[in-house]
Amino acid sequence: MELKVDAHLWCLGTYAERYVPGGYFKDMHLEEKLEIFSKIDGLTGLVVFYPTNPLPSNPENLKKLLDNYNLKVSVIEPEVWSNEKFKFGAFSSTGQKIRKEAVKILKESIDLCKELNADSVLLWPAHDGFDYPFQSDYKMAWDLLVETVREIGEYDKTVKIAVEAKSKDPRQKQLISNTGKALAFINDVGLDNVGCALDVGHALMAGESLAESLMLIDSHNKLFQIHLNDNYKDADPDMVFGTVNFWEILEFFYYLNKTEYNSWCTIDIISARDDREKTLELAVKMTWKIKQLADKLTKYSKVIDENLMNYRFSDNMDLIMDLIFKLS
Repeated sequence: MELKVDAHLWCLGTYAERYVPGGYFKDMHLEEKLEIFSKIDGLTGLVVFYPTNPLPSNPENLKKLLDNYNLKVSVIEPEVWSNEKFKFGAFSSTGQKIRKEAVKILKESIDLCKELNADSVLLWPAHDGFDYPFQSDYKMAWDLLVETVREIGEYDKTVKIAVEAKSKDPRQKQLISNTGKALAFINDVGLDNVGCALDVGHALMAGESLAESLMLIDSHNKLFQIHLNDNYKDADPDMVFGTVNFWEILEFFYYLNKTEYNSWCTIDIISARDDREKTLELAVKMTWKIKQLADKLTKYSKVIDENLMNYRFSDNMDLIMDLIFKLS
């Protein structure tokens, strides 16, 4: 696989939240953020949110602006979660007008994706879920979700739509809560251009094996996006990738090297208390370091894979430790 690293401007955000509504930092100007992005080695792409700011009204102006900072638009992320009208779901809502508004935003995002020559469009059904028993008609919700996403996918089959699974937050239960349900959902939608966005933090929170989920998605040719962050498997605080679950993440990248994935790996972090710029730089550096370690293991893949075939865990770990912890 070819590693291309991008990030979204939220990585340099104010980090407003319910305990500190004003945020932990003052906001930066767009050019200030882009300047920081441009100085980080290994970071070459920018995730563009739609229709929220900062987004110039003319996509050509956006391209020219990013050219000044040696950046390109990587993916488009339609924002269909912060408005209260989507609180009971954007894509599975029983309110037809609400679903139509979500479809409109996604179709406009698809148009923008083509104009900017971005790789894909994210579809995160953030509020499509439930909180209590007897709150939702599960069959109707699923059917509406399938119907709505199918309409979006059929709008332009040349543009990839990446569906992102998450077990909870903001809802207590999400309809598409893990990799298995994401693949079942995509199968129900039945379109070649609708696939998965594998968010590492979300998979960890769902108790998944990262490498296993990766290979399941890839075996169905549905790996369209990867989001990089970390956590303690109990929530989704968007910590720096590779700082908590090192071994699972190293295995994830080892298996990623076996794929032909050539899209973006998105830095998806929040750093409410540490220096934002240094933390983003660290996250990018960690991503490339882990890729380098995985590349080193890949050179020994014949031995490692033979050990896997014969369930020789100790032999593998002994070899891997010698390879990555060599001190001299």
